[in-house]
This record gives sequence, C-alpha cells and structure tokens, in this order.
Amino acid sequence: MLESIIWILLIGFFVGQIAFRLKAPPLVGMVLVGILLGPQISNTIDSSILQAADSLRTIAVMVILMKAGLGLDREKLAQQGSVAIRLGFLPATCEAIVIALVAMWLLKFDFATGLLLGCIIGAESPAVIVPGMLRLKSLGWGVAKGIPDAILTGSALSDVLLLLVFSLLLAFLSQGTTTVTLPAG
Repeated sequence: MLESIIWILLIGFFVGQIAFRLKAPPLVGMVLVGILLGPQISNTIDSSILQAADSLRTIAVMVILMKAGLGLDREKLAQQGSVAIRLGFLPATCEAIVIALVAMWLLKFDFATGLLLGCIIGAESPAVIVPGMLRLKSLGWGVAKGIPDAILTGSALSDVLLLLVFSLLLAFLSQGTTTVTLPAG
C-alpha cells in the first residue's frame, strides 16, 4: 500500500509539473494521473488504497481547509465580514435555484431533485480555490483590500451551505419525501 501511495504521489507531482510548464494548472496533470492509474483505465492502484479512498479524501479536504483557515487574516476578515457572508450565501443559493429550475425545465425533475443537482454542481472545490487564493496572497494581489480572505471565507461558507442543503435533501428524497413538514408550535 505504501509503495502505491509513493508512486501515485511521485507520478502526480511530475505530471503536475509538466502541466504547469505547458501553462495549465498542475491540478489538471494530477487529476489525469489519477484517472489513468485508477480502476477504470489501467487498474494499477492497489485495492487496499481504493478501500481507504474515503478516509484519504476526508484527510485531504481537512488539510486543504486547515490551510485555508491558517491563511486568513482576522483584521481584514473583520473589515470584509459582510462581503464574505454575501459571497458565501448569495451566489451559492442563486446557482442552486437556477440549476434546479433548469433541471425542472430540461430534465423534467421535481424541484427537490433539481435542487439536489444544483447543490452538487454549485459547490466549488476547495482544492482549486484555496491554493489559488493563497498564491494570490503571497503575490500581494488584493491583500490590501482583503479580497483573497473574503473569497476564501465565502468559498468555505458556500460549501458548508450547499453540503448542508444537499444532506438534508438527500435524507428527504431517500425516504421518499419531497415535502418538508414542520411541527406546529
């Protein structure tokens, strides 16, 4: 298992560097390596890694989000707090609703299923946003106005919102319920 992990990391790193030299994001090269080494194409990855993939994904996302949190500037965030909240909730909500309406129109989904699709499509990957914003911060772009901090916070908030709505909708839809009933108080 350790040997497979080392090979995946080394090949991913080198193909990422090749992609970078070709003026593409390194993440593109790493994703291509994952696809090529995965079970769908060459099936060269040890099966024990595939069984541990859920835990490894969770650890990777935790590391990325901790890196994002450590890269935030509290003073700038306090100044831009309302902007970060608006960046977190408004675009995510609008995207999910528009995708739900389009899914109802094109795919003949009901609203709850369309909203579930909207939550899936609307979520952005922290693996893409966080390194990009931290790189811009290191270059000094937008730091004086707190733009990278606002985007990092907004991205995290939108992901939390969409994950919460997705989880609730999935629970309702898996029970066969498409309406929400609130208890009378």
